Amino acid sequence: MSKGKGIMSRKEIAEIIRALTRQGFEVTMGGSGHWKVYKDGHLIGSLPATPSDDRGVRNAIAVLRRAGFIWPPTRG
Repeated sequence: MSKGKGIMSRKEIAEIIRALTRQGFEVTMGGSGHWKVYKDGHLIGSLPATPSDDRGVRNAIAVLRRAGFIWPPTRG
């Protein structure tokens, strides 16, 4: 996760997508250029393909966490 304020990197978005997949979510690229996140066949939320808006990414993670996504992943 980004330290301090600022824009998230594409690498961090990719890390979030990998964590979603490991936790059983389905992630697909939508026609709008956003990653669509599904759980049990239902659309849960979306993530931008380019992390230009750090607040938008953080808000999207909050929605995903309410659906059971664990972020940041536990270490160890």
